[in-house]
Amino acid sequence: MERVEVAVIGGGQSGLAAVHALRGQGLQPVVLEASHQAAGAWPRHRDSVTLFSPARCSCLPALPFGGNPDRYPHRGEVVEYLLRCVGRLDAEIHTLSAYTESGKCTVWYTAMCTS
Repeated sequence: MERVEVAVIGGGQSGLAAVHALRGQGLQPVVLEASHQAAGAWPRHRDSVTLFSPARCSCLPALPFGGNPDRYPHRGEVVEYLLRCVGRLDAEIHTLSAYTESGKCTVWYTAMCTS
């Protein structure tokens, strides 16, 4: 069984932001994503869904959305942006990661819980 230093559950906006912060601390996180690609729930939203905050407030410091920073990106732009982030972050991402509950903790993929 592979042991990891730190696991991030989910490869959506929050998960990728966590990866960015952890990489900045010199850690090598592994992302455990339940779907077939990192981008959170965005690929499954309707085309008409947009971010509820402007692009300038919704990006990683090292990777702006591009374009007008005051616009509200639509679903397709958000998915494309998150996939670009995955490439830039150079994180190990395990997709289709299942989970099971074991005692007091939930165990994802090869992540281990210890007391």
